Amino acid sequence: MIRINDHDHFGNSGLGNKLFLTFLARALSLENGEPLENWMQTDLYTGDGKGYDGVNKDKFGHLWPYINYNESKITTVGLGTNCGYGDAYHQNPEAVELISKHKDSLIKDFGKRSGVFVHVRWGDLAADRRWSSICNYEYYVRCLSEVGHDNGYLASDTFDHPFIQGLLDEFDLEPYKATPEETIIFGSMFDNKILSLGTFSWWIGFVGNQNNVIYPNPEDYSNWHGDIFSYMDNWNNVSRPYE
Repeated sequence: MIRINDHDHFGNSGLGNKLFLTFLARALSLENGEPLENWMQTDLYTGDGKGYDGVNKDKFGHLWPYINYNESKITTVGLGTNCGYGDAYHQNPEAVELISKHKDSLIKDFGKRSGVFVHVRWGDLAADRRWSSICNYEYYVRCLSEVGHDNGYLASDTFDHPFIQGLLDEFDLEPYKATPEETIIFGSMFDNKILSLGTFSWWIGFVGNQNNVIYPNPEDYSNWHGDIFSYMDNWNNVSRPYE
């Protein structure tokens, strides 16, 4: 059996990190033919419930069909991992390769749209004064200048900053403001996707349309995540200088 050990295992894990745990666990389940534990603690459908003796029900009343599974046979993803795919974040080429192998079984295709979708990560990096991790304005200018588009959208965590406003105005982009989940789904559909660094942006690139996914060279910046871009050899890497 495969278990995800604490989704928010370091207290501030964002959606991108959580998706790596979730999708790696499910990919391992498919790869090895192992059941995936009910890590979300949702009520599972068990028919009409007649004759149910409650043996597999935890103290919260949730049904766990494998609650009495031999703990020594559990494959753990996340904190205390023993699955063989790196540290607790599982952000490495081997994990990306396995997730990619089972992608069609894991991820719905949300359709395609013409135009360009830009993701700019700013707020949390600026708050932590990690300026060397923020992609240069010139990176976005170069990418947008090379991508011909009739319509475009920009998603960010900080719309009121001059950096973001400058891109919106210079390239006539529409701000896209939605939940993180909706942002990934919406951005995934576009023929042209311009990413920033980080796992959240990576998922925008990974899901859906693969026509033209553009990302900054991680070696040009101080990145905080694992090596998640190098396996994506069908994506377009843009390196400095940007002129």
